[in-house]
Amino acid sequence: MKRNALVLLSALLLLSVSSAVFAVGPDPFDAYADCYGWSMGGIMHFGSWDHIDYYYRVSLIQGDDTIQTYTGTGTVYDTGDPSFLIEGDWGEELCGDYKMYLYTQWIGIFGPGVKRREAEFTCECIPEVCNFTPGYWKNHLEAWPVENLTVGCRDYTKAELDAIFDWSTRGNVSIKLFHHLVAAKLNVLGGSDDYIMGSIMAGDDFFCAHPLNRLFSTGDRGDAVAIKGDLVAYNELGCGDDDDDVMLSIEGPSSLENAAATEESSWGSIKKNRQ
Repeated sequence: MKRNALVLLSALLLLSVSSAVFAVGPDPFDAYADCYGWSMGGIMHFGSWDHIDYYYRVSLIQGDDTIQTYTGTGTVYDTGDPSFLIEGDWGEELCGDYKMYLYTQWIGIFGPGVKRREAEFTCECIPEVCNFTPGYWKNHLEAWPVENLTVGCRDYTKAELDAIFDWSTRGNVSIKLFHHLVAAKLNVLGGSDDYIMGSIMAGDDFFCAHPLNRLFSTGDRGDAVAIKGDLVAYNELGCGDDDDDVMLSIEGPSSLENAAATEESSWGSIKKNRQ
């Protein structure tokens, strides 16, 4: 009898321990991932313990390549609320299709328990918007967002503006202003920030009152220099990468015979939102 009672007691003890093992850990448990980061969470069962330690490894995968791997450890405490959430950021801008693979261990007094989860998600690829100088637009006619442009009170064809881009800017603030005014308009039409519209409109007003490459007063020259300064600063913002084409200077023959486009030019205009 004593032997049978000892066997029964051992079986009950083993059952009690096994129940405690399976009662500890997260259930339910799930993980989530999107273009900004990842998270895991659920309901934690502590059993008779006041905390559960954990380890995790999160892998960010694109195609056959593991882009990043994040690891960490921590502790979930029994505060009376069994729900928990653990999350992290990718720390970079994502573009394309991805898979997140999560491996985690929940370590209780009786040993670790393992959870694995996967999630797939797609991030929109946002094209980079850049601000380019006249030199860039001169050498990348295929990148122009329009085939015609109004500058001042005249319409110009792309070919006409391309020819004017060949005019030398040496000592001629009018041509410098014109080049940068055209470049600023192309930048805005290409998707760059339009905060420069005030200076663009000022440049248009200037050329409506002062035909291109004509003489004007000292006061008017000061106005042209000020407007040009704003446009130059805007056009030289770039897009974060060094590009020799962006800063390329424009030089060429300069003469009053290089006339601007004629009145017969029939082309559209850039839209302006005047407040």
